[in-house]
Amino acid sequence: MKHFFKIYLTTILLFTFIGIITMVGYLVLNRDAVIFPSFGEMVNAVKASEDKNLSPLEKAIKNSSRINILLVGKEHVRTDTIMLLSYDKEQKKANILSIPRDTYYARDGYEGKQQKKINAIYQSEGIEGLKLAVEKITMIPIHKYICVDYEAVVKIVDIIGGVEFDVPMNMRYNDPHDNPPLEINISAGLQSLNGETALKLLRFRQNNDKTGYPDGDLGRIKTQQAFMRAAAKKALSPKLPSVINEAFKYIDTNFTLTEILSMATNLIGFSMDNVESDLIDNYTKTIDNLSYVIPNEAGIKQYLYTLYEVEEEQTLYDRSIELENSKTKGNE
Repeated sequence: MKHFFKIYLTTILLFTFIGIITMVGYLVLNRDAVIFPSFGEMVNAVKASEDKNLSPLEKAIKNSSRINILLVGKEHVRTDTIMLLSYDKEQKKANILSIPRDTYYARDGYEGKQQKKINAIYQSEGIEGLKLAVEKITMIPIHKYICVDYEAVVKIVDIIGGVEFDVPMNMRYNDPHDNPPLEINISAGLQSLNGETALKLLRFRQNNDKTGYPDGDLGRIKTQQAFMRAAAKKALSPKLPSVINEAFKYIDTNFTLTEILSMATNLIGFSMDNVESDLIDNYTKTIDNLSYVIPNEAGIKQYLYTLYEVEEEQTLYDRSIELENSKTKGNE
C-alpha cells in the first residue's frame, strides 16, 4: 500500500511539473500576444468587483471626501457629551450630529439599567468601544476621535480668550456632594464666558427647583451645539494653528499634531454658515421604569441620504407596492 501511494504522489508531481513547463513555454513563445494587467488595473478590478455588491448609499460613503470625527466630553468615567462631526473637505461643509447620553444601547454582560445607556460604555470599553457603538447607531464610519475632560474645556475656552454667548435662561444649581462641589450661578443673556463659566453652562441640566430646559436633556444638547458653534467661530482666525498647538496638550485624540494643524490650515476662512447641527432621530421609551432615548433607524438612514447626497433607495416592499398599484390602474 505504501508503494502504491508513493507511485501515486510521484505521478501527480510529474504531471504538475509538466503543466508548469508547458504554461511557461507558451508564455515565452507568445509573449507579444499575452498582456498582463498592471498592479493598478488589478486593484481597480478588485474594487469594481467589491462595489458591485454595494448599495448607492454604501458606495457614496466609501467614496466620500468626508472625514468623520467623534467628539466626546467626559464627566469623570462617563461620557457627558457625544457628538459626531462630519466635515466635507471638498465642499467645506460641516455637520454636527449629537447622540443623547441616555441613548439605549444594550450589551452582552451588562444588565444594569444605567449600563444600557450609551454614556456608560466609555467606563468599561474605552474610546474604541464607544466608537463602535456610535458607528453602529449612526451607520457612519468614524475616522478620528477627540476626547476632552472638564479641565480641557476650561483650558481651551481660556486659550481662545473666552466665548461670547447668549445664555438661554437663569441657571441656579448647586451640588455639595459633587467632587469638587458644583455651584452654577449664571444669569440669562448675552455675555462673555470664561473657561470655568463655560464648563458650568455645558454641565447645567436643571435648577435646584427642578425648572430648566422644557425638553430636558435635548434642550441641553441644543445649548451645547450652539456654544460649540460660537466657540468655533471665535477660534476660526489666522491664529487657529497657534491656538491648536497650545490646546493639543489638553486633549486625548488619535490625530497627530501635524494632521490636526494641516486640517486647521484648511479651515481658516471657513464660514459657520456652512455648519448644520442635528440630533439623531429618536423617540423615548420607558424600560424597567427607566426612560431611554431610542434611535429611530429609518430616520437616521434618511439623514444619511441627505448627508451623502444620495437619492433614497426603494426597498423591495416599496417596489412591490408600486408594481401592484400600477397593475390596479391598468385594470381600471
